[in-house]
Amino acid sequence: METVEQICDQIGRRPLADALGVSKAAITNAISENKLPPRWYRVVSVLCKDQGINCNDELFAFIAPTENAV
Repeated sequence: METVEQICDQIGRRPLADALGVSKAAITNAISENKLPPRWYRVVSVLCKDQGINCNDELFAFIAPTENAV
């Protein structure tokens, strides 16, 4: 999937919100930022796998390593 919105629409916004234990507003906020909170990774990746959806790690707001990282 190319965008957070595509993943959310494919899984379904209500089922995703229920699986994460968050409001639909939280899903809408992630869509508007086109970034998923890192703490959602395990749930979203399992839901994507179950539905055969490519879950791009770049869509999560992970902290990027610095140039001086080990």
